[in-house]
Amino acid sequence: MKGMQLTWGAADGQYLEPVVRNGTLAVDDILRQNQALILTLHKGELKERPAVGVGISDMLLDNDPIYWRTAIKEQLEMDGQRVGSVKITHTGIQIEATY
Repeated sequence: MKGMQLTWGAADGQYLEPVVRNGTLAVDDILRQNQALILTLHKGELKERPAVGVGISDMLLDNDPIYWRTAIKEQLEMDGQRVGSVKITHTGIQIEATY
């Protein structure tokens, strides 16, 4: 899926802003960008869709990877992605999904 590219704000990196190239908004594949947003957002942070978000920072020191794998898969499917697999390892999270 193509959409508007976002980047962290230049000043302090605490906000997202659209990418502008040659005076126009950058439009490109947003699959990985949307996955990253869904993983990092906590429920209620996105005012337009308060049910969106996994809040992956809460996973730190948790010992139930099955809960997190299920939550990630559900959220990605709510976004319209066809999820092949979600694997949580000691080194990261591997997601196989497409729109």
